[in-house]
Amino acid sequence: MLTTIKELALEGLSPDPHHDVTTDLDTLSELIFAIAPSARIIREKGVDVFYLVEEWAFALVPHQQNLSLYHASDLDISGFYERLKNVHLGDHCLLIDSLDRVNLNVLVELLALLKVDMVRKHQLDQALH
Repeated sequence: MLTTIKELALEGLSPDPHHDVTTDLDTLSELIFAIAPSARIIREKGVDVFYLVEEWAFALVPHQQNLSLYHASDLDISGFYERLKNVHLGDHCLLIDSLDRVNLNVLVELLALLKVDMVRKHQLDQALH
């Protein structure tokens, strides 16, 4: 169950986003499945939440004109700031205005890095318990 994303993050949730945002959501879902084929989606509070190894990994929050991609990794991703033009990096969040203006190769690299970090974290947690 999604408990990490605060209600504040869902305030701008749009039940009927612009067509371009819907297309970007579909593309991002495909990219996430490309790097994490075993992921499963559970829809929670109007948000598609991707689970890996029994824990949430990514969540896609559509807004009217853009979307937020939340991640559960604690990895410092500031090194991607220069390489991901037109993506606003925040705390556990990427705000994307349009994927048409984003280098998808760099975005996939970041998603894969986040996925590996989350899987390693889960494996470490399991080994310690």
